[in-house]
Amino acid sequence: MTAHDPPISSGPGTEQLTEPVLVRGLWATGPGHTFPATASGVPLSAFAFGFSVGFLGLVDTGILAPAAASIFIAVVMGIGAVGLLVGGLWEFRSGELFGGTFGVAYAGFLISTGLILRFFAAAVTTAAGPVGFAHAFAAWLILWAIFTAVLAVGARTINLAAFLPFLLAVGVLVLLAIGLLGGAAGWAGTVTKLGGWLALADGLAAWYLASALLLNNTMGRDLLPLWPYQRSGERG
Repeated sequence: MTAHDPPISSGPGTEQLTEPVLVRGLWATGPGHTFPATASGVPLSAFAFGFSVGFLGLVDTGILAPAAASIFIAVVMGIGAVGLLVGGLWEFRSGELFGGTFGVAYAGFLISTGLILRFFAAAVTTAAGPVGFAHAFAAWLILWAIFTAVLAVGARTINLAAFLPFLLAVGVLVLLAIGLLGGAAGWAGTVTKLGGWLALADGLAAWYLASALLLNNTMGRDLLPLWPYQRSGERG
């Protein structure tokens, strides 16, 4: 196809092209034009998510000393938010709505969480008291648990390897929110630690998904299974 060829249409009134169009050496944009095929941004997003939630698990389980917890902020705002943002934008660039929404939205979540913990926690605690801050942060986590549950519903129709990280993430967010709402109660620390162990499992599940997508594509065979979703009528 050259820049002088007419657009390729699949029928009357249809503007979608089946091939990219070059105009003066550049890819044409706008309705009816497509971009060249690109690699998926999901592996990068999933690896970045796994780093963030995995490090959170190391902190909340007590494997790492509480004094080292501030490293979590650098992790989530560095590899976490940046990796998710780049991966999500690349998914949008490829026309993938689900992967793009997950990556960009969770990048915003990690950036916001890092900013809250680093710059606003002390001021909010001074103004509203420790209980007020804990309840506000718990509400923040619950809102994201609801959003993540919506993503889990969509991921269930993709494959089990995509569904599991979202399902575990819902559990992590809910348990950490309950721990914050428990305040100084003896059971609150236990719930938070349980959320930390679930976060470690979530990080491993995200890394499995990323590894499967990356290695299967690179090696040209299903080295790691993804267990795709099948409707009842499709099962043999």
